[in-house]
Amino acid sequence: MGFHFDYFKTPDSLMIRWGHAPTAAVPARGTVILLNGRTEYMEKYGEVAEELNQRGFAVFSCDWRGQGLSDRLLADGQKGYVGSFEDYLADLEQLMAIVNRRQAPMPFILMGHSMGGHIAARFLERHPDVFARVVMTSPMIDIQLPALLPRYLLRWMVRTAVGRGLQGAYVPGSGGFNARERCFDGNPLTSDRARFERNIAMIERNPRLAVGGVTYGWLAAAFRSIDRVAAPTFAGAFPIPLLMVTAGEDRIVSVRAQAQFCRHVPDSHLTCIEGARHEVLVETDNRRALFWEAFDGFLAG
Repeated sequence: MGFHFDYFKTPDSLMIRWGHAPTAAVPARGTVILLNGRTEYMEKYGEVAEELNQRGFAVFSCDWRGQGLSDRLLADGQKGYVGSFEDYLADLEQLMAIVNRRQAPMPFILMGHSMGGHIAARFLERHPDVFARVVMTSPMIDIQLPALLPRYLLRWMVRTAVGRGLQGAYVPGSGGFNARERCFDGNPLTSDRARFERNIAMIERNPRLAVGGVTYGWLAAAFRSIDRVAAPTFAGAFPIPLLMVTAGEDRIVSVRAQAQFCRHVPDSHLTCIEGARHEVLVETDNRRALFWEAFDGFLAG
C-alpha cells in the first residue's frame, strides 16, 4: 500500500504536498507521523511506510516546503533554502490538523529522520501531549562540520553573507544536484547500492524532486534552531519516551551531539547501528533489521 497524495495551502500561499498511507490492520495500532530529512521526498519512504502499515500503523507525511513536490522558495528551485525553521513547524501544524480531521487512529507516534528528527524535537516542545512516543533516526541535533573549518568561522561567514543579502546563495562547496550525487562510491548516505540507485532513479524519472546543497539562509536558520535544541534544558524537559537510532559511520550530523542529547532526556533509548551511514532507513537489509528490532521493542514496551 502506497501513499495517497494531496496538497494544502499555507498562510504564505505555498502549496505543500502531504500523503496518507492507510493500514489494512483492524484495529489499527495507531498512526505514525513520518518526517523526512532535508532534500527528501515521500516516495523515498514508500518502503518504510509499507513496513509501518504491515505493523498495523497508518502513516501520514509531507514534503517540506522547498523540496519534494511542494512549492520551492527561490527562483532556482534546487537551492536548499528556508527563512526560519518556524516555517517547517507551521507546516507540520497544518499536517496535524489534517490528521485530526481525518480521525486517524490513536496513539500518535512521531518519527523523524535527520532534519525531520530535529523538527520533531521542536514540535514536541510546543505540543508535549499529542504524541505517545517519538523515534528519531540520525537526528540533526548538530551538523557535522569539516575538520578544517572551525565552527566560529563558519558561523561568522554565514552571518556576514546573510547581512549582505546573500541568503539565497549557495554556501561554498554546495551547488545544484549533479553527477556527484548520482555516484554510489564514497557516498555518505547509504552502503546499500540497490536502494541508493532506486532513489536516484526516482529523481531521474521526475527531476522536480531534486534538491541541491544548502544556502546561507538555510544554514543561518539551522544554526538558530540548533542552538535551541542543543541546550541541556531543552532535552531535560523532553516530554515523552524517545528512541534514537544513530549511524556509526555518520558524516552528515554529529553522533556526539546525539549521545549528549540522550543523556539529558528523562526517558531515552539510544541504539547505534555500527557500519551504517547517515540514512539508516535506506541502509542494507541487515542494518535495517537492527532498526526494526529496536523500533518493535520500543513500541512494545
